[in-house]
Amino acid sequence: MSNLSGVNKPGIKLSQKHLDVNDPNLKIVLDDIQGNILKSHGRAHSRHLFLKFTGKAEDNRCWLHQFTSKLTSAYEQHKTALDYKSTGTEHLFTGILLSNSGYRALEIDDYKIPDDKAFRAGMKDLDFLYDTGPNGVHERTSNPMNDNPNTWKAPFNNQVDLLIILAYGGVNTDVVICDKYLDQEIENIKNSSNGIASILSIEKGYTLRNKNNDVIEHFGFVDGLSNPVFFKSDYEHWQHQEGTDNYDPTAPFDLVAVNDPGGFDEDLSFGTYVVYRKMQQNIKGFKNQAKFLADEISKKAEININSEYAESLAFGRNKDGSPLIQLTKNPSQNNFSYLEDMKGVKCPFHSHIRKTNPRGDTNRLKGTLLRNERSHRIVRRGISYGSKNLNPDTEWTDAGLLFLSCQSDIEQQFLVTQCGWSDNSNFPIENTGHDPITGDQNVKKSTNKWQHEINGKIIDIDFRYKDLVRILGGEYFFAPSISFFKNLINES
Repeated sequence: MSNLSGVNKPGIKLSQKHLDVNDPNLKIVLDDIQGNILKSHGRAHSRHLFLKFTGKAEDNRCWLHQFTSKLTSAYEQHKTALDYKSTGTEHLFTGILLSNSGYRALEIDDYKIPDDKAFRAGMKDLDFLYDTGPNGVHERTSNPMNDNPNTWKAPFNNQVDLLIILAYGGVNTDVVICDKYLDQEIENIKNSSNGIASILSIEKGYTLRNKNNDVIEHFGFVDGLSNPVFFKSDYEHWQHQEGTDNYDPTAPFDLVAVNDPGGFDEDLSFGTYVVYRKMQQNIKGFKNQAKFLADEISKKAEININSEYAESLAFGRNKDGSPLIQLTKNPSQNNFSYLEDMKGVKCPFHSHIRKTNPRGDTNRLKGTLLRNERSHRIVRRGISYGSKNLNPDTEWTDAGLLFLSCQSDIEQQFLVTQCGWSDNSNFPIENTGHDPITGDQNVKKSTNKWQHEINGKIIDIDFRYKDLVRILGGEYFFAPSISFFKNLINES
């Protein structure tokens, strides 16, 4: 694999934090790892092309090799971001992900295929066994969202070998111009893939924003605030903006990066495992249930509570991104923990952000080492799709999230977060209930008893949100190093 073996070479420690993009010792690594892994590609419009190989293995490899020069590396992404900020010049982002079946269609050596067991099994495989916590191995009976894969929609009801991500345009880019540009790129791919691969589906994504220009999701909440950061400059941004003494957003390189066995060098070529799920959101249903909850709280607290506050109890944040648990001296969006709310009466234990990022709850409540809790974090790179109407007249409109998460271990990151935390009614304490946003939407129990402090008074609540999200399908992918694509023509 390595063509630098025995040579004094630059490198990176897997435990390394605060990566400096200007460090010459890291350039060879950042030139070979794809963009959108260590940092979001930052484009406002995207197209996700799902394909299935139809050609011979050698032809498949030759066709993929042609994309080598078009792929956007982490370093190239950094350079184009600087150029956009200084000149306003738009740059196309291109990324390519392979499923396990996609690797098989290339007929490369097995040892060059990433070996994560969930990746190799695929999201549809219900026989896959996984371990998401102290209770040991759990048997798969459904996909991670407790949906039956037989109900999934196209393209996920088919074999998906390849995902090509195209992204283009800034916040102020003319939509018509952007669409035309991306449509032309897709047409080029269609022409070049004739006889090689068939396009199963094209998902159109875009960044949804509120009046303050913050990125939000379809329920209207600011999104992506607590994503792990890998670069020194991003850490310094948080440190300067609000401090990092109560919550450290940094993450080591190996939270997201793994050695790519098909790259040019075992110490310098990296990729990541990607979880993809198309999540349809029930916007009107969420608002209706929030109104009911607001009325119940208003009666018990003897004050008028609006629906927006009731919605925030599902997320653990207000719509502007501010957390329900605020430190008294220095309010912030990210520099907080739940140390001042160990009974969960301010930010419910079952709220989305507390379930998926406990911020030390497992240490304070169960004695789990903090570094172990933090090792389960995922890196989210999703984007919205469908209607931009945040006040639809009917439930289940064509709107939601094209969820992507990057991680170095699907089982110990995504599946722990999803199955061990969000779906676990006893996490972080007994009878907590499920995560209303990404947790089990099919729980038969219709209520969930919990306490909440409001206006200095603690009230009992017997309520659970339900049927807010549907999974229309998904798959596990790997984002290979760029040198993997260069090496494809050398495969026999």
